Amino acid sequence: MEKTKQYNAYAETYSETFLEHNQESIKAYFSHLDLNFEGKKVLDLGCGDGYDLSELKTKGALIHGIDSSKEMVHLAQERNPEGIIRVATFSNIPFPDETFDFVVSKWALQTAAFIEPIYQEIIRVLKPGGKLIYLACHPLRQFLEKKRQGKDYFKKEIVESVFFDGQITALEPSHTFNEYLSKTFFDNFVLEAYEEGFDSAAEQINGDIYPSYFIIKATLKKNE
Repeated sequence: MEKTKQYNAYAETYSETFLEHNQESIKAYFSHLDLNFEGKKVLDLGCGDGYDLSELKTKGALIHGIDSSKEMVHLAQERNPEGIIRVATFSNIPFPDETFDFVVSKWALQTAAFIEPIYQEIIRVLKPGGKLIYLACHPLRQFLEKKRQGKDYFKKEIVESVFFDGQITALEPSHTFNEYLSKTFFDNFVLEAYEEGFDSAAEQINGDIYPSYFIIKATLKKNE
């Protein structure tokens, strides 16, 4: 089950502080969203307080969002009253087949226990030729967040992800790149861009510098 329900407890804190702390990842993410959204249907997975939806709205997008935190959905709907925003999980998207021109997501996919069911749902709701663009927590960061000797990169565990100068601690399942760059992904998508980067909002284990996020941009293959 997605861990974003925990954000009910600190939705307001997150909403009030993320713009101050996440500038590096926000800038990198939106550099990949420099596209024509005019009149296009967009779904934001893990839409949070609706900031990204509001930015996409200024680009002319027809905005839709889901989040498993009802408090985040409330904030997102207040910010975007014209948007269609629902409480839902990523593995059970409440929209019909081939609805969206774009599926986007930022700092959200890693909250799910398994990535494969999410890809299956994205493939279902995305139009052939549609684009998937997401930013997720880097698996190396999650590996280091296990914070002990003898860590196993390949073992799925719940890690404590500390960010915003310790204001928020989120419990998230660890992932590997095998999950994100899976056979299902390459069978169904054409990878257009990959980027990884450091965001200073994240806790630095032992003061080291390492990638805290990665970005994937891909196009759903058209039906043959």
